[in-house]
Amino acid sequence: MMLWPRMALENRLSGEDYRFLLREKNLDGSIHYGSLQSWLRVTEERRRMMERGFLPQPQQKDFDDLCSLPDLNEKTLLENLRNRFKHEKIYTYVGSILIAINPFKFLPIYNPKYVKMYDNHQLGKLEPHIYAVADVAYHAMLQRKRNQCIVISGESGSGKTQSTNFLIHHLTALSQKGFASGVEQIILGAGPVLEAFGNAKTAHNNNSSRFGKFIQVNYQETGTVLGAYVEKYLLEKSRLVYQEHNERNYHVFYYLLAGASEEERLAFHLKQPEEYHYLNQITKKPLRQSWDDYCYDSEPDCFTVEGEDLRHDFERLQLAMEMVGFLPKTRRQIFSLLSAILHLGNICYKKKTYRDDSIDICNPEVLPVVSELLEVKEEMLFEALVTRKTVTVGEKLILPYKLAEAVTVRNSMAKSLYSALFDWIVFRINHALMNSKDLEQNIKTLSIGVLDIFGFEDYENNSFEQFCINFANERLQHYFNQHIFKLEQMMPKACIQNTLAS
Repeated sequence: MMLWPRMALENRLSGEDYRFLLREKNLDGSIHYGSLQSWLRVTEERRRMMERGFLPQPQQKDFDDLCSLPDLNEKTLLENLRNRFKHEKIYTYVGSILIAINPFKFLPIYNPKYVKMYDNHQLGKLEPHIYAVADVAYHAMLQRKRNQCIVISGESGSGKTQSTNFLIHHLTALSQKGFASGVEQIILGAGPVLEAFGNAKTAHNNNSSRFGKFIQVNYQETGTVLGAYVEKYLLEKSRLVYQEHNERNYHVFYYLLAGASEEERLAFHLKQPEEYHYLNQITKKPLRQSWDDYCYDSEPDCFTVEGEDLRHDFERLQLAMEMVGFLPKTRRQIFSLLSAILHLGNICYKKKTYRDDSIDICNPEVLPVVSELLEVKEEMLFEALVTRKTVTVGEKLILPYKLAEAVTVRNSMAKSLYSALFDWIVFRINHALMNSKDLEQNIKTLSIGVLDIFGFEDYENNSFEQFCINFANERLQHYFNQHIFKLEQMMPKACIQNTLAS
């Protein structure tokens, strides 16, 4: 439809004010003119008929770039995202920014065909895809000879970690045109290892990252992958000793308890998860005989969730650790330490007498198990758990802990052990990702960094970790606002000043 003021003037009756006519094409190709008022009446009648179901709903056009919306406001923006999501179009552009909506299911849009399809294509020429973002960063790095960075931001459960995995997969595939080998294989294997030790189930997300990570993929100037580096931030250590309602500890504990062989169960003194204080604090569920008896999503505070196969996940973790370079002996030492942490949490205390604040361990039979798994002397472990040493001028005092202090010390020991293990795993991964030969030759490198931090969280009771997580997200949002909006506003002013100066 078009507005034709000239035709309106010619068809205007004498004494009538100026008006607009609408020119429309009929189904047979003929042209007719109608007044705007009559068109509005017909449109309103059609709308009422569609609301009552007498006329079919029109096919709504969705826009793959929100900047292309003819009427851009909050309502049209959300409707466009919803319409695309209904048709399993989870990606939408906002200029050079990509919005990704978590479908909570696998979509067949990540196979090698899509890797090839989005290779060296200009942003916006094809349907929005996370591979397009990786491709733009990769070719911008090669053409401009400058390092690139991709920032992933969103609330908890929005799919940031999965998006990171897709980005890393595509960035390594571009280097080898779809074939992963050598250092690319190590980069891909590092993801499941970090997820197992650093992710956990929360109330809003079954695979929530409880740490932040920055993955830097290094390339030669020709575009071939040289290596990578992982930097981690703020592991949520408090989760190890306490979890809120309907939440779990780190994935690796459940993988180990479900997937360990009978030989490993005996060697590591493994029990069922209900028997560990660090895994069964809120509901105190009764003991079950095997993993086949465990509840699923229909019951809260479960040890498994719907669609999860912990035995398969443990096998996948073992393969990923092997890809990264963890030998069988090293893996056994890691699993032994994990079991020691779980048994350490079962140690409980009691006062020796009502008059004295000194304490004793209620279940001393746990001490030999923990000392064996940690490979330390039982006497030293006992002293560390019940007494503290104070050095004064010229002498050393050994003082007993109070009951609350001893529990805090036990939990602090467990958190320190797990934190040290996680740091060491990241160190070993970085060592495997480092190409020492190329470093010795001092080859000039380029890089693409991918930042995946924990999502914004807002619970009824928020811990200090939540404060740090949300503060980091606020700083990231501030950086985004500064570089997207402030700089865009400054560009026209700079152009005007340059024009006036010239």
